[in-house]
Amino acid sequence: MRRLFMPCALLFLANGLLLAGCSSPNSTAPSAADAVKTATAPPPAFPFGGKVDSLNGIAGHTFGEPLSAFTDLRLLPPTPGVPVGPTRTYTYEGTNGWFGKHRAQVPSQLYTFLDGKFYAFVALGDPTVLRPEATFLLGPGQAQGANQFFWDGAQARAVYAENTMGLGREGRLDVLSKSMEAALAAKQQAQLKADNAQ
Repeated sequence: MRRLFMPCALLFLANGLLLAGCSSPNSTAPSAADAVKTATAPPPAFPFGGKVDSLNGIAGHTFGEPLSAFTDLRLLPPTPGVPVGPTRTYTYEGTNGWFGKHRAQVPSQLYTFLDGKFYAFVALGDPTVLRPEATFLLGPGQAQGANQFFWDGAQARAVYAENTMGLGREGRLDVLSKSMEAALAAKQQAQLKADNAQ
């Protein structure tokens, strides 16, 4: 799966510090003692990740659920010439939930499992339908440009982006588990180490 996530924490932290430093004093400003307390408390790194964390998956399924908790999935065949790793990706063919009811507008709905546990979700389709649903599920997000939004929480992260496809545009929503992403990276690192040792 192509990674669409880019490191942006420093940019967001810098913006937060710059905005805080630019505020004008007023009569409702906190006292000097309160200001010191506030200044020493670190700001949340990602204030736009609350809903992606509370959802921790997609509507109806949380990350880490076993494959047996899902219905109407069809395993995608492995890509020729690419070694099979610890993940398996399935396409959703059902009609339940928002994504099932909007299959005509969002035809590609992919569920990835790591060692049989729900790890990531990707939806591709009409941006006029997919973008409002992403915002409904995850909140407004942090914009990076006109057509890309990030949600980054402690447990999960998501990105929505639009790209030109033929004569139109295609929206893409990626949602993944951060702990399972770390577990996958550790497995890949261990495999690489074992391959290099031979």
